[in-house]
Amino acid sequence: MRDEPDDYASFVRWRNEPHVAEWWNTDEDPVPMTLGHAEAEYGPGADAWVSRCFITVADRPVGYLQFYPWSAALDEAREMGVPGPDTSYGVDIFIGEPDMIGRGVGATAVALVARHVFETEDAGSVALLTPVGNDRAHRAYEKAGFRKVRQTLDTDVVNGERRMSWLMVLDRPLG
Repeated sequence: MRDEPDDYASFVRWRNEPHVAEWWNTDEDPVPMTLGHAEAEYGPGADAWVSRCFITVADRPVGYLQFYPWSAALDEAREMGVPGPDTSYGVDIFIGEPDMIGRGVGATAVALVARHVFETEDAGSVALLTPVGNDRAHRAYEKAGFRKVRQTLDTDVVNGERRMSWLMVLDRPLG
């Protein structure tokens, strides 16, 4: 994701799409998502330990992905039961363009970022949380090789409560 007005505009439009807002909006987010909030939360002044990326298909931006070492959010990782948080990476993703849902883009993007952190960051695993009920996301992660480990409360707050989520893990391939 570049620090450019067009990228923020796409991000805001996607975050306000009903199929994204349903799973990504928390009590900390304005509804609808605003340009100012996106720039503050996802711009260069935001958490430097998070890598922010646009997902593109044939040079068309279609979604967003961020990845990060869980060691940078160790208390949160431990609270949610992320295994081996000192060597594990986290991933958050959404496909923003409605016409690109269900086409395998999310599974491919998550598999690519997992391979990247295994090869370049020497990650021991990739662990993520996805809300119970978000079956589309569960299928995409499972297609990318993730397995459901257990249900746990995410630290994000939605409607005043922490959301029950699946902790899903992809272990570093042997060899």
